[in-house]
Amino acid sequence: MRRLGIDARKLADYGIGSYLQGLLGEYARIDPPGGMIVLIDSENRDLLPDLPESWRLVEVDAPGYSIWEQAAVLAAALRAGVGVLHVPHYVLPWLLPRRMVVTIHDIIHVLFPEFLPSSLGFAFARISIRAAVRRARRVIAVSRTTADDLRRLFGATEDRLRVIPSGVHAEFLAPGDPLEDERLRQRLGVSPPYLLHVGNHKPHKNAEGLLKAYQLLAHDRRGPAPPLYMVGGFLPDGELARRASAMGLTAQVHCLGHVERAELAALFRGATAFVYPTLYEGFGLPVLEAMACGVPVVAGDIPAVREVAGDAVLRVNPRDIVELTGAVRRLLTQADLCQELRARGRARASEFQWRKAAEATLAVYRSVREES
Repeated sequence: MRRLGIDARKLADYGIGSYLQGLLGEYARIDPPGGMIVLIDSENRDLLPDLPESWRLVEVDAPGYSIWEQAAVLAAALRAGVGVLHVPHYVLPWLLPRRMVVTIHDIIHVLFPEFLPSSLGFAFARISIRAAVRRARRVIAVSRTTADDLRRLFGATEDRLRVIPSGVHAEFLAPGDPLEDERLRQRLGVSPPYLLHVGNHKPHKNAEGLLKAYQLLAHDRRGPAPPLYMVGGFLPDGELARRASAMGLTAQVHCLGHVERAELAALFRGATAFVYPTLYEGFGLPVLEAMACGVPVVAGDIPAVREVAGDAVLRVNPRDIVELTGAVRRLLTQADLCQELRARGRARASEFQWRKAAEATLAVYRSVREES
């Protein structure tokens, strides 16, 4: 019997990488019959969790979004005898004559083409998503929001579409060691109180809007504003740091760049509030991670946040700078509200378990393999 295969070459990515690590970690504990074949970039092998010895790792080194990638993935899957291949991204190997499962996390590249390198990138994204929806035996969406987008814009059909929410990693659900958290924050040069944001400078993340809101907060006479730390795609010498400097916020806004998962959890647990005025998400993983760590959250009132977070966060119109500023000020001054959001957030986040996601995804593989 041909084996299950999963394309894990995006382990280093934040969103898709977290998704792969969550699934692979649970798959290793479940160890499905026949094991699995894991396609992996040689540079990312050390990011894999501990896997059973019976599993097979196949290295595939090829530039992403290229004809070489198409040829390399095709050849690797055929040589390894993959029967059902799970691709956690919308770029499928076009010529693979095998059953495929695709996970589509969002359609940001279609809705926000301005951060793609060119109009060709936009066309490639549209063509690839449409091809994935049509060619895959099953399409997994991580939220009803993404599923609705795929039905509306790409004609995804109910018989092949499955909604399987992602989980939250144990590091965020665990209470943490206060002394170790403090040590990790000190290593990053961070000490409470502070506001936290995790993301990147892509348009839909609305980092510019957050800076404008923080500028209002910093000049608000009703009380001081704790410093704002920006984590993820915000380098200390990057574009957003220069923008903050031009706005006179050099002393208050600090860009830390990428941090390790343990450091991120420590930053969440020490934050006064997590501020995430996103304009669009397919799922909203940073919101879920913040909730799991027990930090009060202000987030954009968009479909994915309503779906994932419910009433466990303070939702605002992300385009309304005054409303965003006011919501953050509420969390700085209303202790009872913060305590309520902490409790709601932890309870809500505990519902999103990687074991549930892994079992549901394995069931999808089985249904595809059993089809004639």
